[in-house]
Amino acid sequence: MLTPRGAAASIGAALATLAALGLAGCARAKAIPAVPFRPLRAATLEEVLAAHDEYCRGTQSLSASGDLEVRDLRAGKARRVGVRLVAARGGRLYLKASVAVVTALEISADGKRFSFQIPARKTVWIGSADADPRAEDEKAPYYALRPRDVVSALVPDPLAPGEGESLVLEADRDSFSLALVRMARDRGTARRRVWLDRDTLQIVRSRSYDDRGDLVMEATLGDWQEGAPRQVMVARPREGYEASFRLEEVQRNVAVPERAFVPRTPEGYAVVEVDRP
Repeated sequence: MLTPRGAAASIGAALATLAALGLAGCARAKAIPAVPFRPLRAATLEEVLAAHDEYCRGTQSLSASGDLEVRDLRAGKARRVGVRLVAARGGRLYLKASVAVVTALEISADGKRFSFQIPARKTVWIGSADADPRAEDEKAPYYALRPRDVVSALVPDPLAPGEGESLVLEADRDSFSLALVRMARDRGTARRRVWLDRDTLQIVRSRSYDDRGDLVMEATLGDWQEGAPRQVMVARPREGYEASFRLEEVQRNVAVPERAFVPRTPEGYAVVEVDRP
């Protein structure tokens, strides 16, 4: 029979054995990559806003060439083309897309009107800048390209709260965000929201919303080089459209003649008037 001292020693030995087994089990646990933690950059709402608006006010136009992939997610279709474009403040855009040096699409918009040409169809869609330019060519879903969306992604407007609007700052480990909110007493709906990289204060994402607060358009910007993004994605999630630009030869604030943005109708083309949505 164990004495009280012997019983206590046996219990202690058993507990020690269990602890050793537990530690051995922990030692065999799968290692995971270590996540480096760094001091987070601090910034006030005014500093984040100043960084955003400085880029916006300092970019009156952007000229670039590169590749464009347009996707219709609902139909499961996509098309890749080479592209040359110039976007300028005020909703002005000239974009020419080509496949093997053959022009596949040409868009001109002056902020009020646009023309949307598909030479293979010998057709031009024309309408107001806030209309919905729909092309019916299932093999080339270019109707995902709203001129106003492309311009707002490449030449964004400053955040300028109007009467009854407020700005809200939010921050996480990777970014700062600013939400421009329409207020009615103590309630509000988002009108715009932008995200800036926490370390560089470069714009990485922006969203615009309708009067109900539903998301209309989202733009993501990445691979910043020499003060301009090289990767730009423009999406309209509600309709299932995406336009992804991979840009080269990017230049800011180039001088562009106004006639480049004037909508035009080539001779012999069928004309389709795009109704206001």
